[in-house]
Amino acid sequence: MTSSSTTKLLLTRFETYLAGVFHPIPEERVAAGLIQSFYGWFFPFLRNAVICGFLQYLAEKSGSITLQAFAIVAYVALTAYCLSYVNMWAVTPFHFVKHRRLGRLLDGLVTLAVLLSLGYAVLAGTQFAIAEIARGHAEARGNAPRSPGP
Repeated sequence: MTSSSTTKLLLTRFETYLAGVFHPIPEERVAAGLIQSFYGWFFPFLRNAVICGFLQYLAEKSGSITLQAFAIVAYVALTAYCLSYVNMWAVTPFHFVKHRRLGRLLDGLVTLAVLLSLGYAVLAGTQFAIAEIARGHAEARGNAPRSPGP
């Protein structure tokens, strides 16, 4: 046997051994997928909220119209990002109504009411988070220890 074939044989045996040692649990794979999916959304949201808060802080401190415009655009983009997760479904509590047009109209009204409520919650929540980030940064800067002068 050559050195190359011996190495391949040992590697194959080791992979077979590892396949027997580590095996996934199907229920845990589903739970891990849900957790990873949530954090795959949460951390980009958190990063973007911090960026929006920092832009808002810079705009307030500098009084720059340009930075204020960037902060508003970033806030609108963050809100649209959040709403994209909400606007993926429809509520159909009146699916049993015999008259299809009436049922669709009522379903549409309920869906619109739910979306508007969730939209307001997203707007208020992101606005609150961004304001807290900007205020927290301002307070941290204001409470920073000063170096003693000569």
